[in-house]
Amino acid sequence: MRRLLRIGLRGLGLLALVAALGAGAALFLVRSPYQGWTGGEVVVELPSGASARSILARLERAGVIRNRHLAGAAYRVLFEGKTLKAGEYRFTRPVSTEEVLRDLVEGNVVTHRLTIPEGWTAEEIFALLEREGLAPAEPLRELFLKPALFPEVPPDAPTLEGFLGPETHLFTRSQRPREIVATLVKAWAHSLPEGFAERAAALGRTPLEAVTLASLVEKETGVARERPLVSAVYHNRLRVGMPLQCDPTVVYALKRRGLFAGGLTRASLAVDDPYNTYARGGLPPGPIASPGAAALEAAVAPAGVPYLYFVAVGDGSGEHRFAVTYPEHLENVALYRRARTARETVFGASR
Repeated sequence: MRRLLRIGLRGLGLLALVAALGAGAALFLVRSPYQGWTGGEVVVELPSGASARSILARLERAGVIRNRHLAGAAYRVLFEGKTLKAGEYRFTRPVSTEEVLRDLVEGNVVTHRLTIPEGWTAEEIFALLEREGLAPAEPLRELFLKPALFPEVPPDAPTLEGFLGPETHLFTRSQRPREIVATLVKAWAHSLPEGFAERAAALGRTPLEAVTLASLVEKETGVARERPLVSAVYHNRLRVGMPLQCDPTVVYALKRRGLFAGGLTRASLAVDDPYNTYARGGLPPGPIASPGAAALEAAVAPAGVPYLYFVAVGDGSGEHRFAVTYPEHLENVALYRRARTARETVFGASR
């Protein structure tokens, strides 16, 4: 009997040793770097809502992990109660199964840097997001018509035009369209100058009107020192009841209707559209593009000048000449035409 007991104990000990060796080998494999793909890197897209089993199977097929069953056991032991997050993951070197699982648990997804320039329209921004594979344009356009979904936007805004912050953003492919739009709106709100609403009110403008005016300034000039001057022209015109006659609003109105052919004509200036400041008085119903911080500042800090007119210099510098009276403005227009003709002549001769 004692002999049988000794044999049984030895057998149990041997099984324990085998189990320990097996566990040690498994742990070694889990913590050993592995690269089962050729080339410099592999990118794996893990869809939202996928099960842990399907995620690990996809990683095994991509050559990121050695074995999905071993990875599943490691996941249950090492990351109990944690979830594997969906998204885009990039692997550029051999990594262990434990490292892969930690990346997925922490959601260390690939980020994409995207710069949105000042003065872009929502349609241009949506097209860029679609080209970069970050979001399809159609759901973005649907959100564009629902500004009330985003608390930072003025409650009377007709759309999200003007409220999609122009700056450099980091996005992931796992973000949903609403998350992306919310990020853009928050960036816009963050770009507002201090006391923006109060300063707008002191000028007799609502926040929406001030942002709308800022978008006109943004589209009219890229010269920093001119922004307060252009803002002053529009404030002065609004004060005396003159039409704003802002060319970029006509372009916006035509694009809204699918009528823009690359230039403005007398007929296009007469198109009856709420955004056409040649055909309608006052400010348009909302912004025509996303203004940058400098244009927003200029909208609530116009220069203290009596100018009512401005026209491009015409030399390619992007600068403008400003005038108080209409006769002065006509003289500046004549200078512009001469400068443009001279420039076109030189350009033609150089070709």
